[in-house]
Amino acid sequence: MKKILFVLILVSYSKIFYGQDNKGLCGVQVNDVSKVSSFGYLVSYVVQFKNTSKKTVDGIYFNTYFYDNSNKLISSEESSFNSNNVIDPIASGFTKSITRAPRIKGASKVVVTIYKVHYSDGSTCK
Repeated sequence: MKKILFVLILVSYSKIFYGQDNKGLCGVQVNDVSKVSSFGYLVSYVVQFKNTSKKTVDGIYFNTYFYDNSNKLISSEESSFNSNNVIDPIASGFTKSITRAPRIKGASKVVVTIYKVHYSDGSTCK
């Protein structure tokens, strides 16, 4: 029992001080980030956004951070989701998955942080 408690404390400690977490903003959450790796390269990742606001979201602007196995930052990039005639906006309560293909060597962890949300009524939240 003491060993299990020790492991739980250790995991919690490492998460608090060393873990990076996805961050939502203004009623838009990052539900999940899944990745595909091949031969030591991060080939693609899929981000699932959930709109928990009361408005329809037609734009999400976010930073993506790529870390190696030792939680060292390898690279970062800015990206966005913008609805158009082909891609529908995200209605309140719904989710949308976005795929990106960065091809980054050694990346084993992907962290997404939203920094701006644009709503279909023309308002913006930062």
